Amino acid sequence: MQTIALFDVPTAPQPAAKLHRAPLALGELPVSSVPAAYDREHLYSPKANTAALVDHRPGDQFPPLPVSPPGPKAWGAWWRTEASVTTPDYLGLEPGDVITLDDGDTATVVSTCRFGAVVRYALPPSEWCDKEYAEQYVTARNQFGRWYR
Repeated sequence: MQTIALFDVPTAPQPAAKLHRAPLALGELPVSSVPAAYDREHLYSPKANTAALVDHRPGDQFPPLPVSPPGPKAWGAWWRTEASVTTPDYLGLEPGDVITLDDGDTATVVSTCRFGAVVRYALPPSEWCDKEYAEQYVTARNQFGRWYR
């Protein structure tokens, strides 16, 4: 005779869920692997050409990002060796964090690098587009706690 179970009990342990972290208070500089500055109510990571001009917290692992060189080949090399280097966080954002974008949509942080954080957000259903989501970089947070590039 076969018994009917009311609940399925998983046989393997489930991975621990990521702890929800409280968002950083507005006006507070995060402890981050990249430099952090707060200027005119906006949080951002200063680049090498502006870091000397603004009060900022140095990054734990990286100095300010060097200015990109002109020309496609030089810029491509700069992007691969400097800007897109993977970091454990970007201004306190870590992969898996859910943030609010400047337009009010929510997005999930996919990855972080010296240049910014890649976030993924849902797209509305459409007859002419079969994609369910889009991705973009965010590099700064405004005075309302919303992220933008």
